[in-house]
Amino acid sequence: MEGASRWSVAALAGVAAAVAAGTAPDVIKSWLGDQRGFLTALCVASAAAFAGINLWQQRSKGVGIVIALPRTNWRAPWSAQWVAAAVAHARRHHDSCFTVRKDIVTARPDDAAEVKASAREARADAIELAYELVNARLTELAEADPSTPVSLYVNAALPDAFEMGARFKFNVHRRLCSVGASPHDDASIGDRKAVAEVALPQRAELARTDFFTAVRISGRLKEPPTPAEAVRAAKLATVIEEPEFDGASDGGAVALVVHLADNPTMVAEALLAAREGCLDVDGCWGRCRAALVVDGGPANIPETTGDFELVVRHVYAAWSAWIEARPQYAGLRPRLFIAAPASVAFALGWLLGHKVTPVAHPYETSSETPNKTGEPCTSS
Repeated sequence: MEGASRWSVAALAGVAAAVAAGTAPDVIKSWLGDQRGFLTALCVASAAAFAGINLWQQRSKGVGIVIALPRTNWRAPWSAQWVAAAVAHARRHHDSCFTVRKDIVTARPDDAAEVKASAREARADAIELAYELVNARLTELAEADPSTPVSLYVNAALPDAFEMGARFKFNVHRRLCSVGASPHDDASIGDRKAVAEVALPQRAELARTDFFTAVRISGRLKEPPTPAEAVRAAKLATVIEEPEFDGASDGGAVALVVHLADNPTMVAEALLAAREGCLDVDGCWGRCRAALVVDGGPANIPETTGDFELVVRHVYAAWSAWIEARPQYAGLRPRLFIAAPASVAFALGWLLGHKVTPVAHPYETSSETPNKTGEPCTSS
């Protein structure tokens, strides 16, 4: 009855009430008659209907948390319609909701190095503050009822969504593990009955809905696809272990290029920036010695939870296998070039954010940075 509307519930309650009211006198009069079994069963069914409706209405629909990280001074205006739509959806489908909004200051390509450094610091502070606000709410939920389901609506530039997901990696107040995950997952240690599902709704492009559950954060995202799933995953995105990429022999980084949106030039632009050198979100300039490409081609990911989660697992498994097979790159800095839905970027941040640093688009190849001359850079 999860999809039943309020009208459906009211109708069922009315039918059950009518049945109970109409049969109670007959039960009293004819309890010892021929219809005793039938009337008893009817009363039991009516009572069960009332109990079921009551439990359905009292069930926890959880909380929806809308995280908006609009960028200022960006190349295009940031639409406020997404936030309004997310709040409306959260209110319809959850017991409560609240919004966390922090503006992300960005520097222009022609700004001075000092301005860019200040913008990077302000960006990191804004993402951290947004996380702390969300984490405070999650702490309250954990103290009240750890099993309360949570939905995180994330609207942010992809590097910001990725780094927000990375901050949730070691969240200790709410273990980000959905019910039913593998008992061997790191996040499932402890009382599994107290573990709630954390879901990432994604803005839908299809007309039948406005948001849909794209990814459920759990240790299952680390599980490699089964043979049957691998066939499906290969149709959604192609793994190119040796792309046409003339890597820099003295490069200090390796590139993970994830293209899961309809952006025909993205892969070529990312590989060019990786080869010639560019800045990551930490302000570190570097060139890449090798690259792995996961290319979804011109088609978007089908708007189903299964396909979104499968793509995330596909990327994680491909990157894990690629880096494990190349120990010579172990000391290099992994860099992420990504074009994908925000929910995928968040999930990949949760999986890889403690090791991989994203590169913001448009890729900045400016040489006006001291790190290009050899200052050490570390991954986030």
